[in-house]
Amino acid sequence: MLGMDADENLLFDLVVHLGTIVAVVAYFRKELWRVIVGMTTPKARRGEQENALRKLGFLLLLGTVPAGIAGILLTDYIESIFDIKLVGIALMANAVLLFAAERFGNRGAKKTASTRDAVVIGTFQAVSIMPGISRSGSTLSGGMFMGLEREAAAVFAFLLSVPILLAAFAYGLVTLDTFDLDIVTSVIGAAAAFATGIVSIGYLLKAVRAGKLWIFSGYCMVVGAAVLLLSL
Repeated sequence: MLGMDADENLLFDLVVHLGTIVAVVAYFRKELWRVIVGMTTPKARRGEQENALRKLGFLLLLGTVPAGIAGILLTDYIESIFDIKLVGIALMANAVLLFAAERFGNRGAKKTASTRDAVVIGTFQAVSIMPGISRSGSTLSGGMFMGLEREAAAVFAFLLSVPILLAAFAYGLVTLDTFDLDIVTSVIGAAAAFATGIVSIGYLLKAVRAGKLWIFSGYCMVVGAAVLLLSL
């Protein structure tokens, strides 16, 4: 729609991706800062809170491993089989996953994740390498299936996004063949991604607290069906 060639479009995608990363970091800046402080506090000065935050930091890194492995092993394959019909199917699968999480996985009361939880939620994140599968939706669902309290699952899901999003951005940057891009277009794209990211995170957290994930499930089902019909 913007008249960019393929190479320029890849770089624009990365710039927009960066806007989304900044949105997540900005929204959860306090939580992320506390984790960083907890992980860097010397052992002699650590209390119960610092140890808990340190554990959370390592769980986030552990949960990133499955998606990192999937990205390294499967990215080229996913690109080779990419088809818009698959995106429609994935969106509809995403709808089913969110509905199942809302229906069967919302009875948990755990406030903190365990090592097992981190691995399982990280595996759900790895599945989102498929275009059309929501990263935040899949990890949130994974947390709810593992018995995490709804909001705790949502916060863990978003914190878990930071390492893998940064890694994906860095990988995309070093593999680019060209770096020519219109600055104005890039700034507008990144700003739009940042603004919509902030609004979307807030709206999703409200929906999670209110037990209204079915809204996102319905949206994904309608869009997925529309993609399938329009691509026939």
